[in-house]
Amino acid sequence: MRKIVPILVFIATLSCSKSISQVSTVKKISESAKVNLPYGDKDVLHEFPADWSRGDALQDSLYNKMSFFLFQDKDNPARSTIAINYTEAKTFIAKDFIPSNEIKNGKSKIEIKSAQVFDGKNFKIVSVLYEGKIDCKTCEYPESQTQNVLLSIKDGKVIDKLPVSYLNGSDLGQSARYFYIDSDRIIHLKDFKSDEEGVTFAEYLKYKITPDGKFAKL
Repeated sequence: MRKIVPILVFIATLSCSKSISQVSTVKKISESAKVNLPYGDKDVLHEFPADWSRGDALQDSLYNKMSFFLFQDKDNPARSTIAINYTEAKTFIAKDFIPSNEIKNGKSKIEIKSAQVFDGKNFKIVSVLYEGKIDCKTCEYPESQTQNVLLSIKDGKVIDKLPVSYLNGSDLGQSARYFYIDSDRIIHLKDFKSDEEGVTFAEYLKYKITPDGKFAKL
């Protein structure tokens, strides 16, 4: 029995250390520089048709512009940048993010770029952007993923999260989401699918932020 006690103490120490590290990371993220509302690309409000051909210049132009905003936003010099291990990053990343073997095995870290969106009464809404490669031996072109997730942070903990923008896939096929947060703090999301044949508009979603910092679907 005496031999078990030191082991239990060691496990508790590791758990405590991990918890302190995570709280520290959340604090760093919550103290990022601010972006101003409205935030996102207002072209999201355009009424996209269910399907359109590559020959439709207007739809293609707006779609490409929204995609460009995602990468432009990621490279915003005002964003804070931290690199963390995958086990710790699980708190911040979307559940549909597919980590590469290097990330899962701890050989490389996930680089997160954060910016405050606004303060609530007792919570903060923060945008975190990150990207990664998808392991796919049968893919003709390398697959990648870029995601922007809103985190609601309260008392040093992530209490809710919402993927507001992403671009996942290869040149042969992609899934995408783009967003616009208006001055009333309503979050507008539009989902798309694209392949060699063209682009398909999939869904329009709207969310609001509740007084307790949660994302509620409208």
